[in-house]
This record gives sequence, C-alpha cells and structure tokens, in this order.
Amino acid sequence: MLFNQNTSKSYNNPQVASQVVRGTIYDRNQRILAIQTPYWGVYLHLNAIKDMQLVSEVIAPFVQMNPQEIQNKAQGYTTYAQIKERIDDRMVQPLLDAIQKYSLRGQVNVEKRMGRTYPAQFHASQIIGFTNTEGYGIEGIELSEEAHLNPYPEIGTAPVTYGQDITLTLDLDIQYALDVQLQQIADQHNPDYAMAIVLDAVNADILGMGSYPWYDINNLSASKTEQRRNNAVNLLYEPGSVFKLFSLAAVLKAGQAQTSETFDCDGSYTFQAGASRITVNCTAVHGEVDERTMISKSCNGAIVHWALQTDAKAFYDILTSFGFNSSYDIGLPSRARSQIAPPSTWSGRSQATISFGQELLTSALHLATAATALCPSGELLQPNLILRRTSPVDGSILYERERMVIQSVLDSETTSLIRSGMLMATEDGGTGVRARVAGVDVGVKTGTAQILNPLTNSYEDGTVLASTLAMVPIDNPKYIIYIGAGNPKGDTIWGSNIAAPAVANLVQSLVSQGKLKAKDTEVR
Repeated sequence: MLFNQNTSKSYNNPQVASQVVRGTIYDRNQRILAIQTPYWGVYLHLNAIKDMQLVSEVIAPFVQMNPQEIQNKAQGYTTYAQIKERIDDRMVQPLLDAIQKYSLRGQVNVEKRMGRTYPAQFHASQIIGFTNTEGYGIEGIELSEEAHLNPYPEIGTAPVTYGQDITLTLDLDIQYALDVQLQQIADQHNPDYAMAIVLDAVNADILGMGSYPWYDINNLSASKTEQRRNNAVNLLYEPGSVFKLFSLAAVLKAGQAQTSETFDCDGSYTFQAGASRITVNCTAVHGEVDERTMISKSCNGAIVHWALQTDAKAFYDILTSFGFNSSYDIGLPSRARSQIAPPSTWSGRSQATISFGQELLTSALHLATAATALCPSGELLQPNLILRRTSPVDGSILYERERMVIQSVLDSETTSLIRSGMLMATEDGGTGVRARVAGVDVGVKTGTAQILNPLTNSYEDGTVLASTLAMVPIDNPKYIIYIGAGNPKGDTIWGSNIAAPAVANLVQSLVSQGKLKAKDTEVR
C-alpha cells in the first residue's frame, strides 16, 4: 500500500508577554521589603567619541564623578563603557538636555533598566536576599521563591506577566526593635556574631529575625560573606544552659528521676563514669535546689543528677521530639539540621554534658521553635516565614500558611512548672533579673556556653556564647524571644549581662508598640 505523506511541518512560535515584572515582597503589615523599580545608567560608545575630555566634563556633574575618574573608568572597556550603573532620577532629564546641547548623541547613552530596591536596607537583609544584574534571585527569599516571584512569560496577548507578591510573617516594627538590640550588643560587647528571633508563640510565625553582622542589600558590592550569612538559621553551635529547659522537660516526662527530692548543691557535682570520676562545677553554691530553682539559678549539678537518673534512650528520644534532630523548611534556601548523637555513641559523660547544653549542635531557630512546646498546649509547632502568596492582578490568595502542629510533646502541668521556673529567674537571686520589665511577667533562661575550639578539641582556649531564651507573658505566652552573642569581648561574657538586658529592652519596645500590655503594678 502506498501513502501520500507530506513530510514538511510548520511551527509557529506562540505569542508571549514581552516583559516579566518581578513580584513584590512585603512584611505582614504590607510594608515593602523588595520591589521592582526602574533605574537609569550612563554608558559611553567609545568608538564614537571624538573628544573624551569634553564628554567627561559634560557628564561629570550628573554621575557625581570628576572627569579624570570617568576617563580612568572608560579605559577598562573596549567599545561600550558603563560609567555609572545608577544615577539619581532627578539627573536624567538635565543630563539628556546636556547631551543634546553638546551634540553628544550616539556618544553618550542614558539607558533605562529594571532593578530591585530594598527599602528596609540592612533590616532582615539575610532573609530577603537579593537578585543579580539579570534579575534572578541569588540568596534568601529572592532565591527560594524565584519561581513564584519571577515566572516564565505567559502565552497570550498580554504584554506583561506579573510575578506573585509574597508576604512574609515579619513585622518590621518588631524587626527594627530587634535589630536595635543587636546593634547595642555589638557596640557594647563587640561579639564576632550575634543572632535573635522573635516568634509568635501561638502559631510560630517568625515576627523578627536578625543576624549580625549585616549588610545593606542596596549596596551589595560592599558586603562580605560573613555579613550575608544568616546566623539565626544556619549557624549550629552548643547552646549551653538555655538547653536546661528542654533537659528538665525530658527528665520530667520520662518520670524516672527523683526530682521531688531537693538537690543539695555545694558548688560541684561528682559522678562515676566507668572507671573515671567526673566533676561538674556550678558558678556558685546554690544550696537546696528543686526543679524551679534549677532553672532560676541555672544549677549544673541538679540537672546532671536528674539526667543521670533517666534512661539514656528515653532522654534522647524526648529531646528529639523537641526538634533537636531535625531541620525546618521555612522557605529559605538552606535548612540547617540540629544534631544530638544517638546514645549508642555516647561516652560515660555524654548524657551529663548534653543536659547542660554541650556535646550537641543546634540553632537559634531550633531553640525558639522548641520553646513552642513549653506553652500551655505542650505542642511543638512548625515555624513559618512565608505568610501568603497573592496575585498582583486581582489580589487573590494563592497560598496561605496554616498553624501546623508537628507533635504534642508535654502535658500542661509540666509546661506550667517549667515556665514558673523561668519567671523565678527574673526575680531577685535569679540569673535573669536584668530581663525584668515593670508590669510584664517575663520568663527567661540565661546561658553562657563554652564553645569548643575545633583545632585543639578543647573548651579551655575556646570562646563563649552568651544567650537568653524568653517567653512573655509567661502564664500564656504571646512571644518567644531568643538572643545570642558569640565571643563577646567587653567587660563581661555572661548571658545574664549581655542578652538578658536586650530581652528587657525588646519587651519594653513591644509594650511601647502596643503589642504587649503592661499591668499597672510596680516592679516586683
């Protein structure tokens, strides 16, 4: 059989939008964090220039450079030289008039391009990230949400395709207040790095997240790698005494330790580990210590004593249920994983050491998130950074976060006991007294952790991390706050002196902003 086949095929390219406008990023109150904006740049056609001296003198006032600087910069190009990437919008028309006046058309170009503007500057800079010169996301939300912010051009007759708008859970008022505290810590204590988080205790929305040192996204070329690192999310470290909150919770939930019997702290605690006797020191003689005073006075001996009375696997499993062997997807490109080694690998002192926050790695995000399980419900919540995605065309909601319970960890009696110990820490004699705020019941756990020197495998010549974890108001928390500073070099190294006052200042800012209500009472 013979078939008459037409082997020729035709294909018509579909009509697509000629322009894609990148979506806008907002905070939860619809204040702009990142927006697409036009900008004007100045370029020279070197082969067309007849008098470089004249050209450089004409454009110098408009690009804020002297003529010699312009000539030196032009020497770095062969045919088409970028003299100024962005000029002030107010200079565009006067420059065009000057080009016309001196007949420099074809020699000098003023080109309009689309760029990205970040009104918050350095605030939340490591979260937002940035785009490259082609308009593609490189770091932060700009990278992780690239597909939504910067979609492919749509097929059809519409000339423009609009990317989705993204609303973050951040509250810029809280973010500003948080960053002020980090800057004050930097000015007074000169740490190598610092980080802070304010978490909504009810739904685990990240309301503020700061990482020091920071950078201005609008001046990206001046930034350094360490400034672009998000220490609150990606830095893993040994948390120190702040971790005692979760160790105590594990001890209480396991129900094997004799916590009803007060522990007598004489300033040190010695226990047998195989053939070795190991001594753990406290910062002071604490006397009789119960669960609450262990928190308020941060007694190493008591938590070690109770942890060693608890089955190792049960202790490990309960700590894992707080998220300390997991990573969290909050919409950022990277996901650091908290790490506690399994009991099968522990040495004779590991359980004791873990109980006061060493021999494990975690992050500020993990610590703040774990504290959601200390709220009355005892539920560990999934932290959120992206609140919603919407269409810029009709405003329809394309995605909205929901409160997500990862698992139920503790009963209300246990959480109440732990929070009451955190409240005691802000009372006279507690380590967190400098976090106290008039009229507001603040609960805290302070910490000063020795950081292992990986080169010498020693704590003796390592550095310290000063930190405080807070919940406020403590009876029914609305906010969870964590502040930490690494290797402070001022006149103190203690979390009680560095991070706790910053917590108090931040809580006072929340009161001033109307986000917390202070009671009409005097300071306790």
